[in-house]
This record gives sequence, structure tokens and C-alpha cells, in this order.
Amino acid sequence: MSLAEIQNTISNLSDHERGTLAAWLLESLPPHQPEDATVEGIKEAARRRDELDSGKARPLTADEFWTAIQRDRAAWK
Repeated sequence: MSLAEIQNTISNLSDHERGTLAAWLLESLPPHQPEDATVEGIKEAARRRDELDSGKARPLTADEFWTAIQRDRAAWK
């Protein structure tokens, strides 16, 4: 079964069922490891913070975020 097929099937579940599945998926991931915070990753996070602080990049509003999520969900079907 492809990821697209799984996403399509999951999109038909109730909110509660999707939430339960999401919680299970998160719990199934391995725990965070200190080596996950690589020098490159820390530099990238600092660069992005600096872009936000300087105004070069702007954060999404909550409405923009949820609109993008809804657009992505619609693409699953």
C-alpha cells in the first residue's frame, strides 16, 4: 500500500480515530537523541531565527497555517 493510499484511507477516519492514530505514530518514533542536534541543524535553526528577527522572513498566521494544512489534506483524496 502506498503512502497516498494510506493517507486517503486515514482521511476517512473520525477526528478521534485520526488523533488516536497520530498519538500512536508519535509514540512509535524513537526517542530524541542528543546527536540529533547536529552542528548543521543548530546553525540552520539559528539562521532561521535570525531571518525572523530581522524581518527577512515572516511567520505564518494561525489562519495561514491551517489553510495550508487543509489544502494538503484535500490533496490526499
